[in-house]
Amino acid sequence: MVNLNKFNTSKPEIIVQTYINPSEDTNKVSFAMKNIFPNSEIKLKENKLYFSSERFEELKKIREQIKSKATFAVLKKVLYNNQKMNMTSFLLNKQAAFSGVVAIVEEEEESPLGPIKIIIKNKDIEEIIKWFES
Repeated sequence: MVNLNKFNTSKPEIIVQTYINPSEDTNKVSFAMKNIFPNSEIKLKENKLYFSSERFEELKKIREQIKSKATFAVLKKVLYNNQKMNMTSFLLNKQAAFSGVVAIVEEEEESPLGPIKIIIKNKDIEEIIKWFES
């Protein structure tokens, strides 16, 4: 098992954001984000909800819900494909998040109302991927 404390010393930067469409209720979109990131302090700027954190625990609910090999395989592929230097990202279906379900999407179009985007910046992306797998 990968030691979570290792991430605390390297201070990851986690940025979570989603756009609010004109047809969406801001409170409902915020609720969807809180379902997946319960300890986050979500902020509103224009038509975007977001938060950032240096606490890797923010991703714990995602990690708990991707235990199936198929779901983890998708996340792992997406994390590797989106890796650029010390950063990677992945997308969640916003409507599924409203129900408290983690649904990884590979393309923005797979989430009809737009996805929730998670960006992770850390010196060791490989260790982050291993943490999700453990």
